[in-house]
Amino acid sequence: MAVLRFPERPGKAGPTAADVCADFEPGRLVQARQLAMLSRADIAEAVGVPAWQILHWETAISVPKAYQLVKLAEVTGHIVPFFKRGRPMARLTEADCHFRPSAYGR
Repeated sequence: MAVLRFPERPGKAGPTAADVCADFEPGRLVQARQLAMLSRADIAEAVGVPAWQILHWETAISVPKAYQLVKLAEVTGHIVPFFKRGRPMARLTEADCHFRPSAYGR
C-alpha cells in the first residue's frame, strides 16, 4: 500500500495523514467546518460517521483515523496538513462568516 504525502511546499515532502492525526488540532476542524458552512451532521454524513463523532474530534475527546482525515480535508476543501497542530490559526470575524438569509423580511 502506498503512503500518501501531502506537500506543504513544492519540492518538500509534507506530513502523511497519519502524521497529522498524531498531531491533530481540533480547533482547525471547527474552523474548516465553519468556513465551509457545513454542520456537524453534514460532515458526518460525508465522512461516514455519526454526528457525535465530529463533536468528539472538535473537542479533543478523540482524533480521526488517517482515512477519515483525508475525507475531512476533501469535504471542507482543505489540504490534510491544515489540520496539524502548531500552525498559526486565523481569526474569523463577522465579515468572514456567511449567514443564511432570514425567512423574516429584510
